Amino acid sequence: VVKGFAILRDVEGTIKRVTNAKVAVFTCQIDIAATETKGVVLLKSGKELEQYSIGEEQILERNINSIGQSGVNVVVCGSTISDLAMHFFERNKILVLKVPSKFDLRRICKTVGAIPLVRVGAPTPEEVGECDEVSVREIASTKVTVFRQEKEDSQVSTIVLRGSTMNLLDDVERAIDDGVNLVKQITRDGTFVPGAGAFEIEVARRLSSIADSTPGLEQYAIRKYAESFEVIPRTLAENAGLTATDVISN
Repeated sequence: VVKGFAILRDVEGTIKRVTNAKVAVFTCQIDIAATETKGVVLLKSGKELEQYSIGEEQILERNINSIGQSGVNVVVCGSTISDLAMHFFERNKILVLKVPSKFDLRRICKTVGAIPLVRVGAPTPEEVGECDEVSVREIASTKVTVFRQEKEDSQVSTIVLRGSTMNLLDDVERAIDDGVNLVKQITRDGTFVPGAGAFEIEVARRLSSIADSTPGLEQYAIRKYAESFEVIPRTLAENAGLTATDVISN
């Protein structure tokens, strides 16, 4: 069990580990800004073309430098990151992780307490999340990025599963998911009934006793209704390789 969030992705740059991380989450692409509408730029010389390109690079560099100056040392991006942007991130010694999944982005924001941003620039202190450590680990030859939180009030923990086959992992994942959902349901409502067909057998037994004391033709309808509840325990017993009649009668 990992205290925090683990994601099956490697970081983009060469920085693999950051302690006391200040995390900024961006949902937009980190690249040279493009205009929303088409436009025409007239360049009369090669020098003007060079100055035009340098101007765009300077804007991107200024934005990334402002991110670094705000104290952020980990950036999570939900879209594309250009090579030029990665160059500026490396110069500012910022760990960069690309996470295309919106589900994973929400989990990271919940883990570190960050607010996702739709613009590239220096985030405010309220928008920056905190994490004890962000590092890349190798588990069974698979690169995993871990956002580790040692705080007792951490809202997210990750269970890392290992198995020889994907079918085995799927079965274990379903079992854990069922267990977690059961605990979640119990915390919401403490009333529950026994499983494995015990509830159905008890209902069938009580309906049968009512049928025994009911005169007339109605007793047959009640008895058939009671027998219908025995379908579930019979099926469970047969799937377990047991004799259904013996299980129900006992």
